[in-house]
Amino acid sequence: MAQELASAGFKNVAVLKGGWDEWVLSQNPVEKK
Repeated sequence: MAQELASAGFKNVAVLKGGWDEWVLSQNPVEKK
């Protein structure tokens, strides 16, 4: 149970990290140059 929870949490964090990076780039045109 603990392993499954940790694995699911890790996946969620990875997805959120990826979404956050995309959002930051889309909100910060300076980084797109």
